[in-house]
Amino acid sequence: MKSMSFFQKASILLTLCAIMVASNIYTLIPIYSVLADDLLIAESHVVLAGGLFTFFYACGLLSFGPISDITGRRKILVFGLLASALTTLAVGFSAGSLTLWFARSLQGITLATFASVAFAYSYDVFNFRQRTILVVLINTGFLIAGIFGQVASAFLADVFSWNSVFYFFSTVYFILFSAAFFLLKESPTQTTESKPVWKSFFQLLKEPVLMKCYMITFSLLFAIIAFYDGIGRFFDGPESDLLMIRLVGLIGASLSLFTGKLIDRWGELRTLMFGLAIGSISAFLLLFFHSTGALIIFSIFFVSSISLVIPTVITLIGYYGSSQRAKALSLYSFILLTGASLAPPVAALLPFSGVMILLSSFFFLNIVICILIQKKALQSANAG
Repeated sequence: MKSMSFFQKASILLTLCAIMVASNIYTLIPIYSVLADDLLIAESHVVLAGGLFTFFYACGLLSFGPISDITGRRKILVFGLLASALTTLAVGFSAGSLTLWFARSLQGITLATFASVAFAYSYDVFNFRQRTILVVLINTGFLIAGIFGQVASAFLADVFSWNSVFYFFSTVYFILFSAAFFLLKESPTQTTESKPVWKSFFQLLKEPVLMKCYMITFSLLFAIIAFYDGIGRFFDGPESDLLMIRLVGLIGASLSLFTGKLIDRWGELRTLMFGLAIGSISAFLLLFFHSTGALIIFSIFFVSSISLVIPTVITLIGYYGSSQRAKALSLYSFILLTGASLAPPVAALLPFSGVMILLSSFFFLNIVICILIQKKALQSANAG
């Protein structure tokens, strides 16, 4: 029997890491009230803990990419998983609002060692074809995490306790650390620029097309988190039905595997607008259809839209980022997670209908932004 190549082993490992790391963005969503009742704190304090996690996670994404240029990608990926195991364990021992906020903030920083560094590792170690496959797999893992994180959290909290959610993920991170330590090889040494990193980021933000792509980026994880947060607060049926609504979203997440074929056929902007249109229509229709069946169907369509949009936006940013591609993608990750950090408090303030109107409007505005990008591209082509 032929043994697996390094690329195949690394792909499996990094995809599993993507699922497990990103899952902790979503673990608090189904257990807000459980955790609040057990710790005798306000539910808004638990929501704030989720916001702090994603904020510090987003800040870490800006930091660890440039740091890995100096230390090497492997060290950040491997020992970041070990640090994540320890900080995740600390969340499970939280005894009140302050300890929960502090532990979740630390957890956010340590888990930020994965995303942007994994993308950079893919570019450094593998050829174009392998890199394309791996980037899609990692992004699919991030999308699956949006469902898996909620389902695993709800199940473990129901069967055991809310603490077991974080004990479970801590154990998983330690296992992944052990696997990464023995499997991953060091990437080639990077030449670092003398120019401060923050100047590179500001330079990227001045690029009109990239700025428009980042405006779309902000709404993506915001949308998925606010969508499920809104459903969780609105739905008053059996827990088994709510679990099903979350679980079927995995069907939609699988659509990201076909993004490349759609881009080849339609181009990036048409694929992007198609995905955004699906999301906008799905959220809008949920204003009128509230049955369990409707929630299940539109959950699939909504996740499908995000699964098309995220890889397409990454493709556009990678193209327009040109020689600054790695930093452009780090900035993408930061903006993506900044949006995610704002989703829980916004969803908590709005009624279900308000959340759906907001998401539908966001996606409609994103379609307008795509049209503007298309016009800019046509003008550049005509000028050339």
